Amino acid sequence: MPTKPTPITLPALASRPERVFISVDASTGRSTLSYAPAGAGTPITLDEDPDGEGALRTANAIVATYPGCAITGPHFFESAKGRPRRRGRPPEPKGPR
Repeated sequence: MPTKPTPITLPALASRPERVFISVDASTGRSTLSYAPAGAGTPITLDEDPDGEGALRTANAIVATYPGCAITGPHFFESAKGRPRRRGRPPEPKGPR
């Protein structure tokens, strides 16, 4: 039985975006939509969207509302695991004091 598509709630944008960027963090399964120019709206984060399909559907709905707007992405990346922890004493300074 085919599933019905769920309606997409468009974000409130301050102005017309020229581009919509889609970034997907593969390590957390979270996707983010951001806009150019930056003042067009605040970025949107979608949890549990590891393949970026939800973000792409939302971006396509934005493009349908604002013709001429371009979609860039989805770009997949893995977030940094953090800085490595230093162990032991710090090295002695080199040179005279």
